[in-house]
Amino acid sequence: NCDIRKPDPRKGHRGTDFGQGFYLTPDMESARNMASLVVAREGTGRRTINVFEFDEVAARLAGLKVRTFECMDEDWIRFVIANRNFERDASDHNLDQLYDMVVGFIADDKIRNLIRMYRDGLMTPAMMLSIMKDRPWRVMQYSFHTVRSVRFLKLKEVWHE
Repeated sequence: NCDIRKPDPRKGHRGTDFGQGFYLTPDMESARNMASLVVAREGTGRRTINVFEFDEVAARLAGLKVRTFECMDEDWIRFVIANRNFERDASDHNLDQLYDMVVGFIADDKIRNLIRMYRDGLMTPAMMLSIMKDRPWRVMQYSFHTVRSVRFLKLKEVWHE
């Protein structure tokens, strides 16, 4: 709902897919939908798309700790649930910024109910993954969780719609 000149991962919402941070996606439709959602939720501002470039080479050289999910699998499900439910005792989470950056699929509203059913023991991981595999919601997101990680982002342009 606003221009973001200098991202601050500490301002991100808690209880999100990969933990508190600054989230980006290369999918323009998802970015527009999220911008609309933020404007509606906050009740202020206008739909704004902030386009950033990430210097992956420099980030690698700096030794950023990155967690990558190549697919929606049981590890991804457990990671998302742990972060959304503040489960610090989970074997893998990012509640304490254990990772500078996380790359993986968005767990958007289309699968929120599936995650809830899995968490509540009403669905096995195999059932959930079977339902998800043929759905068109596989959209990537890149989340930056430390001040160090956002140093490798450069604002390219801002669009107001």
